[in-house]
Amino acid sequence: MTTRTSLFSKIGLTSGLALAVALAVWSSVAAQAADDEQDAHQGHPVAHLNHITTQAEAEALKPGDAIAMACSKCRHVMVQHVTEDNSHVKLMTIGQKHTCVCGGTVTVVGTGKGEGKNEEVNHVCSNCGDDAMFVCATKPGSGAVKDTEHQEE
Repeated sequence: MTTRTSLFSKIGLTSGLALAVALAVWSSVAAQAADDEQDAHQGHPVAHLNHITTQAEAEALKPGDAIAMACSKCRHVMVQHVTEDNSHVKLMTIGQKHTCVCGGTVTVVGTGKGEGKNEEVNHVCSNCGDDAMFVCATKPGSGAVKDTEHQEE
C-alpha cells in the first residue's frame, strides 16, 4: 500500500510541476502578446537600426534611410541621414578619418575579413580605443527616417 501511495505522490508532484511550468510559459507568452498589441511608443514611429560592418552595406542604403555611429565609451551617437550624395559611405570607407565627440580621431581600418567593399571594418578612436565604436543603419530602402521626421502632433 505504501508503494502505491508513494507512486501516486510522485505522479502528483511531477504533474504539478509540469502544470506550473506550462502555466508560467503560457503567462509569459500572453504578457508578450499584450505588449505587442499595446502601443509602446505612444503613436510615434521608431526607426530600428542594425549593425553593419562593410562599405557595401553602407552603399546599399537609399535616400531616406539613416546610418549611425555610436561610441560605447563616450556614450555618444551620431546619426546621419542618407542623401543622394552618398557622403554617408565615408563612415565605412577604409582610410577615412572622423572626429569623436571626445576629441579623438577615428580611423576606419580593415579587419582583413572579406575583400574590397565587402571587407569588414573597425573604427579605431585615438582616445576611446579599438572596440569602442560601431556603426548601424536602417534596413536598406526602408525610408524609416522619412517616416519619423516632421510628424504632426
